[in-house]
Amino acid sequence: MSLFGKKQKGGYLGVDIGASSIKLVELANEKGRARLMTYGYAELPVSDAGGLLIDDTKKAGELLAEVCKKAGCRSTIAMAALPMSNVYSTILSLPPTKDRKQLKPIIDVEIGKLSPLPLSEMITYSTFLDGEEKKSEKSQTAQMTEMDEKEIKVLVTGAAKTLVQKYVEIFKVAKLQLQALDTESFALIRSLVGKDKSAIMIIDLGARRSNITIVEKGIPFVTRSVNLGGDAITSRMSASINVDMAQAERMKRDFGEVQSTQSTLAGGLPVLLEPVFQSLVNEIRYAFQLFANMEFTETKKVEKIILTGGSAHLPRVPEYLSATLNMNVYRGDPWARVVYPQDLSVVLEEIGPRMSVAVGLAMREIE
Repeated sequence: MSLFGKKQKGGYLGVDIGASSIKLVELANEKGRARLMTYGYAELPVSDAGGLLIDDTKKAGELLAEVCKKAGCRSTIAMAALPMSNVYSTILSLPPTKDRKQLKPIIDVEIGKLSPLPLSEMITYSTFLDGEEKKSEKSQTAQMTEMDEKEIKVLVTGAAKTLVQKYVEIFKVAKLQLQALDTESFALIRSLVGKDKSAIMIIDLGARRSNITIVEKGIPFVTRSVNLGGDAITSRMSASINVDMAQAERMKRDFGEVQSTQSTLAGGLPVLLEPVFQSLVNEIRYAFQLFANMEFTETKKVEKIILTGGSAHLPRVPEYLSATLNMNVYRGDPWARVVYPQDLSVVLEEIGPRMSVAVGLAMREIE
């Protein structure tokens, strides 16, 4: 990819390392708004996509360096995201206090009770969920009085130190400075939700996993990662119509090719894919229940679904989910809050779903 616009220093580089791919976006801060400088991506061939890319730090680092070189990235300072399947997340209710530094020992004790790993083996980060919105002095005073009586809510995220070290090694090989590690859920909220305060589900349809996030007022209350993605669709098609994986992958891009005498599902989705998508629907409904039963949420009901990820552009998927779940389902547009040349609109629309995490990461220091 070539660079867009005039030469400018101080770009913000967002890097999304998937199971078998790397996506990156470089943005510039143009008077408080993100402007696209360049982008790039690389996907390993199906035959090479055995293990997870992140487990081979040398290979991943070299591939990242190659993508940066081809894209012509100017910035060497990057933000990356930990995979949702490897991130621990919970919301805690803690006793009210005026000095929140006193809460750290309490938070550590609670994490020790709930996390899958010992606290000594994890890196954690706490976000206080109150006081996010600006209020008048009168309402702030009232809120402080109320806070003295109510418990404090804290969003805690954490990941294994061994996983974080893999990212450090990858960026070291690529000769990039890893400024921060974010979570995929927050990156997607930045690029796809913005300032929308309503209850929204984001479904990131990846190659091997699908990540489900329910966000309200910019806070990810429900995060789930399920072992179901585009590869499962390809495998199902390969087995059902007796073609090799490479041919099934090509046919997947146009479900019209697999229409036969069989009837179709809601929205026109081929009936042979019912087992795959029914599993996804079951996970979505389960996430709905989790959200509805949470004591910290307000609306209790998701208003709409945003699809993203490499498999979000598959034909008839939004229509199927919309008809099956009886709600509005849209493909997300991560470029909606990004300035870019209009003659790139067609190609950016095509690759948009797979770039959502990278765009959100690059926005981290702008918004």
